[in-house]
Amino acid sequence: MIRDISQLTLAEKIGQMIIAGFPTAQTDDLALNYAISELKIGNVILFTHNIGDVQSLTHLTTHIQKSCIKQFGIPAFITIDQEGGMVTRIKEGITFLPGAMATGAAGESEFAYQIGKISGKELKLLGININLAPVLDVNSNPLNPVIGIRSYSDDPRKVSEYAVKFTQGLQEEGVIATGKHFPGHGDTYQDSHKDLPRVEKTREELEQIEMLPFREAIKCGIDAIMTAHIIFPALEKEEIPCTISPEILTRLLREDMGFQGLIITDCMEMNAIKGHYGTVEGVVRAVAAGADLIHISHTLDYQIRAVKAIKRAVEIGEIKESIIDRAVERILKMKQKYNLFEHHLPHTEQLTQTLLQTNQRIAKTISEKSMTCLKDDRQLIPLRKEKKYIFISPKPVIWVGVEDHIQENSIWCKELGDYFHSEYLIYTLNPTDEEIDMLAKACGGEVTVVIATYNAKMNEGQVRLVKRLYSQNQDMITISLRNPYDYALYEEVPCHVCTYEYTPASIESIKNILEGRLKAEGALPIKLPCVLGANPGRKDNQDDKLHAKN
Repeated sequence: MIRDISQLTLAEKIGQMIIAGFPTAQTDDLALNYAISELKIGNVILFTHNIGDVQSLTHLTTHIQKSCIKQFGIPAFITIDQEGGMVTRIKEGITFLPGAMATGAAGESEFAYQIGKISGKELKLLGININLAPVLDVNSNPLNPVIGIRSYSDDPRKVSEYAVKFTQGLQEEGVIATGKHFPGHGDTYQDSHKDLPRVEKTREELEQIEMLPFREAIKCGIDAIMTAHIIFPALEKEEIPCTISPEILTRLLREDMGFQGLIITDCMEMNAIKGHYGTVEGVVRAVAAGADLIHISHTLDYQIRAVKAIKRAVEIGEIKESIIDRAVERILKMKQKYNLFEHHLPHTEQLTQTLLQTNQRIAKTISEKSMTCLKDDRQLIPLRKEKKYIFISPKPVIWVGVEDHIQENSIWCKELGDYFHSEYLIYTLNPTDEEIDMLAKACGGEVTVVIATYNAKMNEGQVRLVKRLYSQNQDMITISLRNPYDYALYEEVPCHVCTYEYTPASIESIKNILEGRLKAEGALPIKLPCVLGANPGRKDNQDDKLHAKN
């Protein structure tokens, strides 16, 4: 096997810097095999569309590794976004883990360590060696459309503590952790999948909030950091995003912060890059800026053109070959550090039922401990057998680009309605006045409404629906299925519970809470601002944590 950069051609070195996506779960996928055999691409990223059952997944990861070894004698990095919660690529066959904010609400950083350990062990047994987690973003902006519950907290110290613990657990099991999105995506109003955000904070403000978790993660040995496609005027005088900025990647992250691990870009097909610079041009500029690994996550044509463009840039002197060499040296050293040259194939025989049952019990405990009751003024929980209930919720939907698949077979109101032998109603994500009228009519009479909202601030029909139903009957329980900030939009309701994610695990947990078998003892990991106003800043006079009242 090749371990020395001197044995590689320029094409093979460039290929080591690319992480390619492909469209199917098949080992005979034409794009996958062309990328490896013809483009010499040495790493891949997996999405939900690449994943069947555990057996087919491990067959695929085995095929990828054997193909790379055969072509150029170097095992592949196989990356995946397995953050937990709403960003979970592998949903069956291994443990479904709570997401970051749910873990933060559970109240113990040791839970983050346990989640990292479970994720690392199971991913490694499937042949996956880089998890694109943890999220190090501090969700200081309640109106952030892309981070939200993917962050542990709006407190940079808490984000640091929990993310470091997750990193330690993951890397102890032989899977590389990737802190994202440097230098921080928590205070944006745009989703970089769709647009090019900018953060107008001073360098001092960025150091105190956004960059603190990254500095702490670097101190504790995180081995990869992912860049953000965001403009930071305080860090870069040119109007360019972090991903293509030498000032941010090389001078700030490498030299000032002392990071020696892998710098990985977010996908270069996201509109923040593609729509403003072009994917191919963006890739060349990211390499020149100091990125080691470049995600081109979907399109073979972009992969072909990017490889050619990097090679051309080297040949004409636009990129020094020494920059390529330093990146590839870091890549090969990291593959050696994680023992990939000897142990890169999956071992699903170790993914036993006993192991999975143990891990699932831990995940269930964390999920249950995350449930947070902000108030229950009328003592509406637990539900009473003599009362009539109606459960109302939207379907789960993809909210941001990173969520590439949603399980629509687990609809919250149907699950709860069936479980409690009660009526249920499904509403559209942003209900119209006509739909609200129909739902209000259906909820007339002596009935307690249990209604779930999903990012209500971005879907104001949900707020109108809650207020309309509350005007009819004050015996109402509201459940926020995603962002806990929903509660600030209808604080007058007498009972509210936060679940932090719309997943099968959170549905099971809320069943137990409403039935009275568990108490919702989670602690809110963010401060609730008045998100209806023009200024979404935090209410600093609120307690750091609001504990359960039931």
